[in-house]
Amino acid sequence: MEQPRNLHPFVAVHRHEGEIAHALLKQHLMLNSDLSPQEVENGKVAFPLIETATQDAVEACLQSVDMSPIFYTLEASIQPLVDPHRRLAKAVESWANHHAAATHADLLSSVPSKWERLGGLILLPADLSEQPSWLEVMNHPQCEDMWLGILDALKGDSLGIQAPIANDTFRSSQVNMLYGSSEVRFLDHGITYIFDAAKVMFSSGNVTERRRIGAISMEGETVIDAYAGVGYYTLPMLVHSQAAHVHACEINPASIAGLQAGAAANKVRECLTVHEGDNQVSLASLVGMADRCHLGLLPSSEPVWELAIKALKSQGGWLHVHMNVEEERIPSWMEATRNRFQAWADQHDLGFEVHNRHLERVKWFAPFVRHVVLDLECRRV
Repeated sequence: MEQPRNLHPFVAVHRHEGEIAHALLKQHLMLNSDLSPQEVENGKVAFPLIETATQDAVEACLQSVDMSPIFYTLEASIQPLVDPHRRLAKAVESWANHHAAATHADLLSSVPSKWERLGGLILLPADLSEQPSWLEVMNHPQCEDMWLGILDALKGDSLGIQAPIANDTFRSSQVNMLYGSSEVRFLDHGITYIFDAAKVMFSSGNVTERRRIGAISMEGETVIDAYAGVGYYTLPMLVHSQAAHVHACEINPASIAGLQAGAAANKVRECLTVHEGDNQVSLASLVGMADRCHLGLLPSSEPVWELAIKALKSQGGWLHVHMNVEEERIPSWMEATRNRFQAWADQHDLGFEVHNRHLERVKWFAPFVRHVVLDLECRRV
């Protein structure tokens, strides 16, 4: 027996009018974006209409720009959804239609507009955990169907929800896993990272700074990374900047495990020395050893600034100082920071002149607050 055909209303215009017609139909909420446009006879293109779009309304819309639309009923094919936001919305809507009548509207209105991807792990924003409609989903007996639908929409393997960084010595990640494993391995800008996202922090939003640091030539240099983590900056300095050796200070055992796994995967293990524990102790043992010291802790790495300048070699070197600073205070902060390092150089008779060489605005951290990196050059007079 022949299957019934999937017929839908279409409106056709000349091909050269297609772009304008598409825009008008979309603007007036008459375009069925789930179906694909089709070519029809005499060089015309036909656009699918929603079922409630009347012929009079469509004619009025298109005749306003002197078009002469022709109406068809055609067999339609589903439009591939290339926009991941639309795929995610469709996945949530499909689950809600079957499982969450009570919270249907709230759920659809709170579909995330952003998420973080770490390899195959998709991390949804933390505020979902505070929304009643999503809490209901998390406690629903068929919640796994929702997680699988989201993963299919976003092309992921594992799913979690972010949470604020733990207020502990390790600044531990607090990801709430919803499906799959928190162990991740992924390639970013030619570097392999390996770690447990439920135990350590990795900010993929700082990609521009990670690549900027990796683009600085450090050939032949000994570098200290005072807050190494899983190698967020250590690995780019070894792989791309070609630092001769990096001393990586890190207190979190889970981060160290990821750092060592990443170093092995990128074949730079022999160029890395890991100093486990309090970096104030580690840096005190590295006095006079470095050409460069990276200070990548937010909101501030101030507790080790004095130790960092003392760790530079006698001829001097570079300091990369990360900080969260109010936008209007950036110029004064730069000069105050330079003055503080100059005072330590004088106090310890290092013979350095400290210069502000570059200020990188990495991203907005909060309203009116920037994550910045100040590059200081310390050179012997």
